Amino acid sequence: MKDYADIESSKLPEFQIDSKIPEGPVAEKWTNYKAHQKLVNPANKRHLDIIVVGTGLAGASAASTLGEMGFNVYNFCIQDSPRRAHSIAAQGGINAAKNYQNDGDSVYRLFYDTVKGGDFRSREANVYRLAEVSNNIIDQCVAQGVP
Repeated sequence: MKDYADIESSKLPEFQIDSKIPEGPVAEKWTNYKAHQKLVNPANKRHLDIIVVGTGLAGASAASTLGEMGFNVYNFCIQDSPRRAHSIAAQGGINAAKNYQNDGDSVYRLFYDTVKGGDFRSREANVYRLAEVSNNIIDQCVAQGVP
């Protein structure tokens, strides 16, 4: 393994990190990205194997949804039982921009509060997308019986 500590910075190899965040204004990045993705033919779904790592809320929801869509799903966890995932023991909550009448909620307000809560170190495109779909996430959790 090379030790780069003794090499001048001008002679270091160039490291390019590509975060794969879509181009464009923050409010439109993921909408434009989704609009230009190729779809999977329904007849081909049963030929695709999808591996989901984790059986917490995110992993279990992803595996369940993909299974309902017709994909072959393999779900892996490190616990002795999928019911021992950390989401089961979580004491926290989830926030969403439900936008009830006169409460002042909005996607932008949730976006700003989340970025501020992350000490302005978050990837803004990802946080904005989270704020956009937060309402749907709450509705999906309720539909799946998450307490």
